[in-house]
Amino acid sequence: MVKINASLVEALRIPLPDIEGQRRIVAAHAAFERRIGALQNQADKRAALLSGLAESLFKQRVGQLVELGSVPGERQSGLTLGAHRAPRHNAVGYLRVANVRKGWIDADDIAVLESQERDRPRYELAKGDVLVVEGHANPEQIGRAAVVDESVSGLLYQNHLFRLRFDDVIPDFAALWLNASVVRSYWRTRCTTSSGLYTINSKLLAGVPFPQLGLEEQRQITEACRVTSRSVESAKQQIRKIRMLQDSAVEDMLAG
Repeated sequence: MVKINASLVEALRIPLPDIEGQRRIVAAHAAFERRIGALQNQADKRAALLSGLAESLFKQRVGQLVELGSVPGERQSGLTLGAHRAPRHNAVGYLRVANVRKGWIDADDIAVLESQERDRPRYELAKGDVLVVEGHANPEQIGRAAVVDESVSGLLYQNHLFRLRFDDVIPDFAALWLNASVVRSYWRTRCTTSSGLYTINSKLLAGVPFPQLGLEEQRQITEACRVTSRSVESAKQQIRKIRMLQDSAVEDMLAG
């Protein structure tokens, strides 16, 4: 584990603007945070609209359900964190629960860990992987799902997430279904808590009800949802741009 001591902290050189200058910096930072918060709420609302649209389409199209464990593909939990994962020589980005929102990946705050040689074959993410939240303090957030895109492809992922890879299922369709009310109800009656953290396991994941639909029917549902999905992506892009502006502006103000 990498540590710092009191003497290093005391030797740290920091800018010291006057009180009025400090207030301006804090106010600017707070303004950016308010805007980012508003955009995140907007993205979540658009994702909720997307879920609502998907729900109505599922009611029209979905018939027989099977268990997810019978659907061809793989289900893999992520790597366990610990002191041995403190970045030293081979730091690699990884996704946490906070990065996997309902219907989209938040790539604005990527943490890093120490990667080992055996990690990539087992834990590396690829475009089209579906991530499912395995543990959360809020039971309503258990099982929320999102599809990995180019921005986070190649990263690793932590053990409070499951990674799904399908053979004959469109990833966007899978995420829409996993965020739908049928699956939400399934988790609500089955997730357990330990020390305030609600969790699910691989056996419960394999038992998730999943629709038997052909690729064409899956494609029709995802295409119908694509316009709303693009509005979610637009909000995400705005968040990323404002984060960059925030970092630049605050750095400039601190540098005087």
